[in-house]
Amino acid sequence: MTLPSSNVADALKYMTGVQIKDYGGLGGQKTINVRSLGSQHVGVYIDGVRVTNVQNGTVDLGKFSLSTLESVSLFNSNKNEALMTASEYASAATVYLQTHRPDSSSWMVSASAGSFGTNKAATTISYKKYGFIDASFTTSKGDYPFEYHTQYEDTTGTRRNSDIKMYRIEGCGFYEGFQLHAYYFNSERGLPGGVVRRLSDTYTDVGREWDKNFFTQLSWKERFGAVGVRGIVKYTNDYLHYRSDYPENISVHANNRYRQQDIYGAVASSYIINDWNVSVSTDYRWSDLVTDVRHFSYVYRLDSKSSLSLFYTNKALNASVSALYTRVTDHTRGSAKPLSKITYNGLISYTLGDWTMRGFYKSVFRTPTLNDLYYTLVGNRNLKPEYTKQLDLGFTYNNRWVDIQADGYYNKVEDRIVCLPLKGSYQWTMLNYGYTRCLGANVSINGKYKIHSMMLSATWQDDRNKTNPDGDDYNDYIAYSPKLSFTAVYSLIYRRFSASVSHIFVDKRYWTAENSIEDPLEAYNCTDLKIGYKYKNVVAEAECQNLLDERYEIIQRWPMPGRRYTLTLKCII
Repeated sequence: MTLPSSNVADALKYMTGVQIKDYGGLGGQKTINVRSLGSQHVGVYIDGVRVTNVQNGTVDLGKFSLSTLESVSLFNSNKNEALMTASEYASAATVYLQTHRPDSSSWMVSASAGSFGTNKAATTISYKKYGFIDASFTTSKGDYPFEYHTQYEDTTGTRRNSDIKMYRIEGCGFYEGFQLHAYYFNSERGLPGGVVRRLSDTYTDVGREWDKNFFTQLSWKERFGAVGVRGIVKYTNDYLHYRSDYPENISVHANNRYRQQDIYGAVASSYIINDWNVSVSTDYRWSDLVTDVRHFSYVYRLDSKSSLSLFYTNKALNASVSALYTRVTDHTRGSAKPLSKITYNGLISYTLGDWTMRGFYKSVFRTPTLNDLYYTLVGNRNLKPEYTKQLDLGFTYNNRWVDIQADGYYNKVEDRIVCLPLKGSYQWTMLNYGYTRCLGANVSINGKYKIHSMMLSATWQDDRNKTNPDGDDYNDYIAYSPKLSFTAVYSLIYRRFSASVSHIFVDKRYWTAENSIEDPLEAYNCTDLKIGYKYKNVVAEAECQNLLDERYEIIQRWPMPGRRYTLTLKCII
């Protein structure tokens, strides 16, 4: 199916139960939230190896291109297969990015031009089944017009200081059971901030951010009869420079640099006995954070995980149970207490003809990030981990024409980590605060007939605060959790032509802990259109996002761009 997508975040937004937090524009950060569990409960894996950020626990999906990927998959628990690393059991939801192994040798070059001064050049060199090198350079002025209307204000202006310049280069090599992947991303971007009431675009937030991200990972997977073996090593180095100490800037003045390193190793093995499979895995991660923030001491974290899993498979029944042991220790002046926990996971499915019934139960937790624990102004070294319990029941109907999936789920999050005022409104700190309960249902329908493809998906959820029955916010909806969302995508491929149209509806959302009936974020619709034409080795594509020029925001006071166009020309040699 052809989708109007340029990065991983764009592809994921069409899936059920997903909310993408987008701060607007090409350079805006894009994070994923699945079934209202929070971005830090979603693990993002490239070829089975997790992308990490020990500083704040989130992954910016806008940094990853679709051009090198074979598939983008979302699992509301995790894969149900042997030889998984222990870390793969540690997330409430998992996003798997599978790198494409080239089938033949080729050279692809492309150029794109779009609205708001956006230009992109990219190239990919592939060699048979052994690997590729992929590079891209993108620049955008990002100065898109916006309109902001509420019952209190009527603002029209242009988003300033939202430019970006970025380049990415990555390569991947394959040989028998080995895979080597290296990645480098470099960007400079403006941070426009939220729209300030009644000041139109005369207000300019001149915050700037520089990013340098590098990782290299080597994995090996092999089977020797009934025995399977897998090994992984990875090194990551991330640099962030944030600056807002400009005279005209009215926000907090800062000029700080952060550098993270991460060394990761994992081994897993499995043994098959008839219909049974036993799998054990262990991994070890060393992470550190260096920054020039005042009074922030150097800190490094040791994170070890071990899992034991049992699988049963026959023609109709698939089942697995697993236990995960996690131990986390921080090393710095006055560090938090070590953390040791065991969590459990169980999945089952039964197939009868075209029907499959399935369900899972999973308990996980997220460790407080280094920002949560040690950040100078708000850090709290006594934080407890944030626990999540999930229960899901569903079914799948599949034949040659249609695939239908439906799920009902229940989530409970205890000891949520939030930032709340303490000792007066001017002093804030990280705290564990109560629990939330989410009831929800997902339905998706995928159909295909000759040259036509159709995807329909809908999510209903009721996500509420159940902390204090006497509190003003008891039973209120959790911020940024829509009650209803809907997606429809239609595509066709006819000879040399391809086309797709997609539509997304997101219901109103509250943006504060205590729901305000007067000022929620309004429901919005967004329609995208993409057409393509291929002649021999040349492909031309035209794309229009937000076709109906809908004015909306995903994050309060961060207006999204209106109608915008992109033209792309590709040549494959």
